[in-house]
Amino acid sequence: MKQRSKCALSACLDFIGDKWSLLIIRDMIFFKKKTFNDFLTSKEGIASNILTNRLKNLLSERYIQYRINPNNKKVKWYYLTNKGINTYPIISEMMKWTVKNSNLVYSEKSINLVKKFSDKQSTAFQRKIISSYSDSRNDIIENSLQNSSF
Repeated sequence: MKQRSKCALSACLDFIGDKWSLLIIRDMIFFKKKTFNDFLTSKEGIASNILTNRLKNLLSERYIQYRINPNNKKVKWYYLTNKGINTYPIISEMMKWTVKNSNLVYSEKSINLVKKFSDKQSTAFQRKIISSYSDSRNDIIENSLQNSSF
């Protein structure tokens, strides 16, 4: 990606500031989504052409990788790299800020997550979320190696 500014915030927004990229990462971390069709079912309603573009961008910037489903070679299982997992604190802070500073109505799940991000045990909760996602990622990698011809 071409660097447009020497400002760290500007560079961050170039990498992951796009709404759809952040929602894809959110879906991977919180909802364990991993296939193109999984992402299409998100309530926000991403169009398939935009999803294709964002997955390509996340792949090229190495926020995500994929494995081929050994039982269906047409299906890719996407997963976050360590770089992608490291966006988790950004996403959780954005969620906390939004709930605190807006009068919008949020889902019960969002409210409960934000409470857990905000309480005294938030560091332990964040570690638990990251650990849970890492386990899911390892399952994707291990399952892709089963029955494969590598």
